[in-house]
Amino acid sequence: MSAAQLLLRRLLDQAGGASETGYVLVIDGEGLENLPDQMPTPKGSYGVHRIGSELGLRHLLWKAKGAPLIAVMPEDVAKRIQNAPDLLRRARNQRVHALSVNDVLEVVLGVRVVGADAPYMQQLALENVDRLGFAMSHRTLPTVVDRRLLTELLVDVSVGDQVRTKSSAQLLATWVQEPPRWSPNISQLVRDAMPTMHGDEGRLLAWALAEPDTRLRDLVVYGAVLTVEAPELPKPAWGPLWKAATEAPIEMDRRILRRTIARVAEEALGLLGDAGGDLLAGADRVGRESLTPSQLQTSRVLPLAFSDKGHALAQKAANGKAISAADISWLASHRAARMNRGDLAVLEAMARISRYLDQPFSPKADLLEQVHDYQRGGAFVDLAIMQLRRALASSVHFHAEAKKLLDVCRERRDRENRHFAETLAGGYEAALHREGLTPLHRLWKRAVAPVWQSEPAARLFFVVLDGCSYPVFLELLYALSQDSSFPLGIKPDTSGLVAGMPALSPLPTVTSHARGAIFLGELPNDPLVAETVFRDQDEAKTDKARFNQNAALGARTRKLFLKGDLTDGGQALLSALGDESVSVVGVVFNAVDDQIGSANTGATVKISPEDITAFKPALRVALKAGRRVLVTADHGHSPYIDKSLRAGNGKTPRYTALGKHDAVPEGFIEIDIAGLGGPAERRAFAWRSGAYLGGPQVGFHGGAGLEEVVVPLAWIERDGLYADEPAWWYGRGALAEAAPVTTPVLPPIVTPLPSDEVPAKPRAQLSLFNPADKADSLPLPAALIAKLSVDEKAILVLLRETGSARASELAENLKKNPGRLNGLMVSLRRTLHAAGHVLFSDERLPSGETMYRYQAKKEGR
Repeated sequence: MSAAQLLLRRLLDQAGGASETGYVLVIDGEGLENLPDQMPTPKGSYGVHRIGSELGLRHLLWKAKGAPLIAVMPEDVAKRIQNAPDLLRRARNQRVHALSVNDVLEVVLGVRVVGADAPYMQQLALENVDRLGFAMSHRTLPTVVDRRLLTELLVDVSVGDQVRTKSSAQLLATWVQEPPRWSPNISQLVRDAMPTMHGDEGRLLAWALAEPDTRLRDLVVYGAVLTVEAPELPKPAWGPLWKAATEAPIEMDRRILRRTIARVAEEALGLLGDAGGDLLAGADRVGRESLTPSQLQTSRVLPLAFSDKGHALAQKAANGKAISAADISWLASHRAARMNRGDLAVLEAMARISRYLDQPFSPKADLLEQVHDYQRGGAFVDLAIMQLRRALASSVHFHAEAKKLLDVCRERRDRENRHFAETLAGGYEAALHREGLTPLHRLWKRAVAPVWQSEPAARLFFVVLDGCSYPVFLELLYALSQDSSFPLGIKPDTSGLVAGMPALSPLPTVTSHARGAIFLGELPNDPLVAETVFRDQDEAKTDKARFNQNAALGARTRKLFLKGDLTDGGQALLSALGDESVSVVGVVFNAVDDQIGSANTGATVKISPEDITAFKPALRVALKAGRRVLVTADHGHSPYIDKSLRAGNGKTPRYTALGKHDAVPEGFIEIDIAGLGGPAERRAFAWRSGAYLGGPQVGFHGGAGLEEVVVPLAWIERDGLYADEPAWWYGRGALAEAAPVTTPVLPPIVTPLPSDEVPAKPRAQLSLFNPADKADSLPLPAALIAKLSVDEKAILVLLRETGSARASELAENLKKNPGRLNGLMVSLRRTLHAAGHVLFSDERLPSGETMYRYQAKKEGR
């Protein structure tokens, strides 16, 4: 039975039921578009006719001759018939019948409808009756369609289901960019529906939709202002929301309103991203006019709060006070951090330098301890200085504060360098050959020979990074360790420490002398050659010849690749690494040295493993071929600071020969190297960072600074680790376990009666919320699991169950500070690695956050 037949049957019922004679007058309406010719009933068949005038009705009645019929007419015709008593008196019930909206909806939806009493709802229901029927056909048929369900259906068919399915913040983010342009009926419908669909947040949106062009923007702007962490705020900070709080549709306690609007605005701004810049600018303007600076700095949303906090921290560092990791974590979590990445990078580097300077300066008398201090501290602050210089190049803020901080830091580093240089001057030969240190000409005997003693057939891949200082090596090592497809790093030592071996480049730290010492296995007696003279063709002659003369290699086959041998993209090098007949394959990568030799002093050294031709492929091929990989550098370098540190003329920037009565240049120290580097003569070597002779360039070497003499020397292996950062790098370092809170036993204390029975120890109930209780399921020996802290067990269980997790997610589960999680992860990886297990990898996401992935244990790895 069609919808029209159902409606006509309902009209007959309203008219008193079917009859054998008589006619029923009906006003045309929704649902009566397709009328049947006949309407069968138990008492006879009704003819159904559509008429357009009073005369047409009279003619129809004359032709019917008393037979039952239904006449459907427009509303204007019905009004005229109301004035025709003869026609109206003979009609059923003596009236013209009309269908209610509920009648139409009940027929179309197939279920009882109540609550469609508001005029705007009736009109919308009639306009969308067919779409309502289609929407209901995709739902479970209810017993009755009440006002709430009808409203929901009308919203879906009028503006789409996004109003129902999206969150309040998503709707606000969408509408504030393009305010809706709805008819008055639809606007009223949506506003009435919002509180039911979205609760308190829906009340706010309903208020805003009354005047969408202004109020939607006000919600975001004043909501952002209300995110400040202050107990009371003045009326101007509320804007129109102060009055709206007491009026419909909001009518909320202002404390609840403030929490609600602040949350929605913050989420909406997060969804808007860069598109919310204009709104945040408006919020800044309101905040500046209505709030105090101390109140502003507590907001995690307002850009002005980020800026004020950043300037306060920069001033703090410039004044000699340390910036805590918690302060940087607060800035990193700020909504404006994404728009101020450059400023955040500057502050992060300044914070690390400030925490380094906060450590007391305690120079060691022993040279080995000085080298260790540099590897584990000084090199990291040199890295932070590099990062700060790069960050300043992308930021217009904090330059004055950063310069003041850098000046203090360089003064501290110069004190360390001078102390180191004075130690060398106190006995160069003894210092160079001190037990525990590896001078480059002794690396074959002190680093490689022990490997060949335990594994005589071990094949070696020996890598020399020309001019690579220890900070640059740390940066390369970090990038290698972050490659989740093939992570590379250093194996922890017996104490669990992850650091390179202490190694020294011989003075003067120039390529011809240092590299000659490496490949010859002895200090060369050749005359010193300046960098400007020592060309590629010279190194091809001398380095390969010396490598072939190296007595420490004995009869082992060897092959050395230099810069000119890598013009094929390193294909010959990769082939040699896979050749089992070649016992030792050596290579020199000149990428760093090429950068520091440039006159572009406006740039800092920045290089990644991918920038060095064949570097990463060679490491992978070598390890897959079963070779041991040893990485070092012939010397480091001291970066260019400014021209004020130029000490005079000279062909060699960081050392110079002295006449009998010549004075030592400023920033240099005279060191007697006892004929261990070139002809016997007086020489002065630079100890001050950035001091140089001659012309400027990106980096200098040849001197006696820690950054030049202390070179990287490390065995690289798959699944190795990044070097351990000092405690100040991330703040306090590794996370400490939470100490249990002990509470005294309150009186009265009941003493239990003695008993001969030994009570069984109750089995501990598993916690519903602590993942560490599931640690027994980890693929680790029980003894190793017992050594792990509760947090470490929880992390491994969470990673195993989820597959991967961000640092912030792990910190949230552990109720820890995200800024301190890295130290815990480093400690955990070191513990697992020492026992021969690798259960997770990590990588740096584009956002700067670290993602940890569970790595299932593989047998025979």
